[in-house]
Amino acid sequence: MRCLCTAAAVAVAATSLAGGAVADKVSWDEQAKNGSVPVMGFRVDSLTFGKQSWSAQVTFTNLSKRTVTIGANFGAAIFGDGRTEDLNSAIGFAVALRFAPARPRALAPGGSWSGTIGGDGTLSSSASVRYARVVFGPLGGLPGQKGAVYWVTDHALTLQPSLVGSNPTVI
Repeated sequence: MRCLCTAAAVAVAATSLAGGAVADKVSWDEQAKNGSVPVMGFRVDSLTFGKQSWSAQVTFTNLSKRTVTIGANFGAAIFGDGRTEDLNSAIGFAVALRFAPARPRALAPGGSWSGTIGGDGTLSSSASVRYARVVFGPLGGLPGQKGAVYWVTDHALTLQPSLVGSNPTVI
């Protein structure tokens, strides 16, 4: 398991974002584990940054034998390099304002949810490449965790400066 981040890490500047038409079918499949036992599955099918908004097609599945609570602070974290995964090092965070269909508040063992998450805003048009990761959470009751945690995807979408747009906005 790469990153189950604590709730404090998401207190990174919760800024909105999006950009100049960056869309990618990504097909990311990841799992949070308690030791070697998978407890939660995450799938991101696509991640899109438009001129005024962003969205992601996602699925998450409870692979544990416990009910897991699902919070509402999903989003897209933006990083300055492709290796950084710690939310405390994010240079921006776009909160998911929309869930379609509505996100569940809990998932029973074996339960899953699929849908679209998204938000509003503008992505900075800087001269450097940016990297976007999807954030799920907070998730409560995961085996092996003492409190609520966030899953930050292992994978990142590369946002090239030429695709980001021309209206600079700090994220």
